[in-house]
Amino acid sequence: MHDSTSIAIQAALTHDWEKAIELNQEILKDNKNDISTLNRLGYAYTQLGELEEARRLYRKILALDKYNLIAQKNLERINTLFKTKKRGNRKKSQHNSLSPGLFIEEPGKTKTVHLINIAPANFTSHLDIGDIVSLCPKKHSIEVRDGDNTYIGALPDDISFRLLRFLQAGNTYQVCIKNVEKRNVSIFIREIKRGKRFSTQPTFTTSLADLRVNAGLRDQENSGTEEENQEVSEE
Repeated sequence: MHDSTSIAIQAALTHDWEKAIELNQEILKDNKNDISTLNRLGYAYTQLGELEEARRLYRKILALDKYNLIAQKNLERINTLFKTKKRGNRKKSQHNSLSPGLFIEEPGKTKTVHLINIAPANFTSHLDIGDIVSLCPKKHSIEVRDGDNTYIGALPDDISFRLLRFLQAGNTYQVCIKNVEKRNVSIFIREIKRGKRFSTQPTFTTSLADLRVNAGLRDQENSGTEEENQEVSEE
């Protein structure tokens, strides 16, 4: 089931809404009241303009969980669209379409990260897939904040430790929301520019290389030495 869910999410990320609908419907055959799947299915129908079906699904979710903020938010949007149509206003929804290439993986340059210490659901439920967010470095951690500088969550310690050094060296990154669920927010980080110090070093490496890199960085930090032209790890 986990594999089916991952494939369904990937279909949505690549804008294959018909496939996303088909896959989520298959998942529901095993559990017709799976709220996460119902939310994904409702979102896919919305993207195809099938608002009545999407509204039906969100109402079903709220019948199962009347406090589900994701369903509340999306149902409110759909109801607003219906009201707009009744007024004869044909303007498109304010919701931005996702770029098809937004989540393309590039070895060494991209990574999906599940946030920790996530903000309350009444805030995260207003996030959308594709929303651009920011990395905000602290002394020993990195927070993720939205365009209004509101806290969303934090990077896990190991990734924070690694990225702090790259950010301090001048690397820049594009960060966006990849997935939002009730107790889970994931982001997609893409390396945009490398600072001079790590110009030949990719931000993200294989797990074995990560072990060598993190060990090397910690040794460097503990010794207090800073060699500006030294690479983070030996390739």
